[in-house]
Amino acid sequence: MNLRAVAWLLGRVTLLLAVFLLVPAGVAQTYGEAGALRACLLSAGAATILGLAVTWIFRGSVTTRGGRPDYYRREGLAVVGLAWLVGGIVGALPYLLSGVMASPVDALFESVSGFTTTGSTILSPEGIDGLPRSIAFWRSFTHWLGGFGIVMVFVVLFPTGGRSLFRSEIPGIAREAGMQRVRDSALALLRIYLAMSGLEFILLYLAGMSWFDSALHTFGTIATGGFSNHSQSIAWFGSWKIELIIGVFMFAAGINFAVYDLLLRAGPRSAWRRLVSSTEVRTYVGLVLGSSLLIAFILWSWGGGGGDPQSDLPDYRGFWQALRHSSFQVICMETSTGYGTADFDRWPQITRVWLMMLALVGACAGSTGGGLKGIRLVIVAKAALMGVRRFIRPRAIHDVRIDEHSLEEGVVASVTGYFALWILIFVAGTVFLAAFGVGTETAATAVLATLNNIGPGLAQVGPSMNFGAFPDPVKGLLTLFMILGRLEFYAVVALFVPGFWRR
Repeated sequence: MNLRAVAWLLGRVTLLLAVFLLVPAGVAQTYGEAGALRACLLSAGAATILGLAVTWIFRGSVTTRGGRPDYYRREGLAVVGLAWLVGGIVGALPYLLSGVMASPVDALFESVSGFTTTGSTILSPEGIDGLPRSIAFWRSFTHWLGGFGIVMVFVVLFPTGGRSLFRSEIPGIAREAGMQRVRDSALALLRIYLAMSGLEFILLYLAGMSWFDSALHTFGTIATGGFSNHSQSIAWFGSWKIELIIGVFMFAAGINFAVYDLLLRAGPRSAWRRLVSSTEVRTYVGLVLGSSLLIAFILWSWGGGGGDPQSDLPDYRGFWQALRHSSFQVICMETSTGYGTADFDRWPQITRVWLMMLALVGACAGSTGGGLKGIRLVIVAKAALMGVRRFIRPRAIHDVRIDEHSLEEGVVASVTGYFALWILIFVAGTVFLAAFGVGTETAATAVLATLNNIGPGLAQVGPSMNFGAFPDPVKGLLTLFMILGRLEFYAVVALFVPGFWRR
């Protein structure tokens, strides 16, 4: 393990964060927020000094005397795992220095929630509505940065030896065979990310949002994060046009970004064949459509407020109103975005459980969405069926096939191991929260919401609630869970294996 190279690379990440902190500083200058401007500039200055010091101390550590890169997969995993922690610490500085948050634990939780595109918050509704505009901008901007990944930006700017970093950062198990060169792949993904962001920003502005609201909600949508500068989230706008635009882009952000690269390289016909033949995409689309209709029917049968003037529940006696809310929340939870047009924690119990199950499944691999990823659950299910068939007919040849391709046993073992590790961490986390007096429903969904980068859970962490009431040890664990979920466990768990750090 080349620890000096790891430190040098983290120093460059810190310098990148210093540059990004100048953006909310510009927003603070625009709106005349002197305190927030000072906080952003001090944060950028501290990050610059730290980054320059580290890169100077460990200069020359990244390459050998022959000029070849002296860091590989282990160094890549270390940089990826630690970069999110560094990003969380640096990103917490504006919250602390502006006085928005007094607790370093709270600030770190909010910052990591932003960078990991989780969307969980410790802020009360009044706290969200009262944020300085520049701090609200930074809060959502961390979503956008995290959605593509600090490390992916790092690969584009510093491609030497970047393959190790690229393999560690790209989420999921599906990587397109055609995306061979790291720099070209990263640039292609970045162009797609920027194009989708620009298009959504324009459409939201044309639909009636201010440029500020358009920017913040574009950040949260494309990154499937969910932070809003309004405590009522998307419901604050009361516009079906805005809901439609955000819903479409959330759905698009939940699809493997390599499909969009294929669309640009091979044309719409090849991309369409790739889409319709993909087990994962069919599962994703089927769950969204089927769940939207099912929950809409349940809401329609239930009726909601039913026109009662004393009820603050929406009136679901009209099927289209029920479908409007159900489809938006289904896409939100399936893609782990966490926006809301209604408080689904007040819906019938079956719909609440169903939405949590969708959040468990998650979006497609290779997307910005969270969750276990549908393709993993398909592989686990097929592996279980293969085990049954092997028990019945032990001498026959059995395999797991996805899209007409037989998976290697190592891939199947890796996926099932990942699933088992997720269950173990989920149970341990729920027990840990329960030990601090947290109710079972709150504990389980809080762990699910952070481990799968969803945002809201149920009960005390429901859509209209927050994580601020938890004690600091619980917030600290949930912060770690957000990083675990964003990097899909292995890149972070590896850091705690003693042999990982040996030369």
